[in-house]
Amino acid sequence: MMRLRFSSIGALLAVLGGLVLIASVTWRNAGTPSGNGGITDGESRFEPEIVLQGVDLVEIRKGEAPNRLLSEHATYHVFAGDLSASGVTIRLPGRQGDVVLRTPEAHWDLRAGRIALPVGGTAENGGGWSATVVSAKINLRERILTAHGEARLAGPGLTIEGDNLVWRWRDGKMELERPKTRVLPARALGRKG
Repeated sequence: MMRLRFSSIGALLAVLGGLVLIASVTWRNAGTPSGNGGITDGESRFEPEIVLQGVDLVEIRKGEAPNRLLSEHATYHVFAGDLSASGVTIRLPGRQGDVVLRTPEAHWDLRAGRIALPVGGTAENGGGWSATVVSAKINLRERILTAHGEARLAGPGLTIEGDNLVWRWRDGKMELERPKTRVLPARALGRKG
């Protein structure tokens, strides 16, 4: 009799746990996929999404250091395999330590290995360089950040402003269209000379 009682309580707890899990999963209207990989406006399909708080997502790729995303709030779209997050810090392994990106909003396509920063953000590396961009995309496989529009780079003793930044952080290379450079004097850097 005691065994049956525990089984009933265990079954009840399993059912309640399942209901809590189902209640935490919402559904979104994902539209209908078109033949070219886009979404059409016609018929729609619904996709489950999981809402998360205090996210610490670590992606480990074979033979590479892990990528890490920290977020205050995120939504994972189950079928699409992507994550939309807010209040985001992203750590990417670089040549001179981690590259740390901060942005109010990020969209990570986990399958394609791409992160979109639609409202821009800032990035810093261990070598003393930083970048500020208004919008950017990150290709994790190729280790490239491509910014669209205005960008600003700052490094030891100089600031560079221009357009359309391309930062290959694995190689330690940066490209900027129409650069305007401002070199800071040595005394502004705290050096005597």
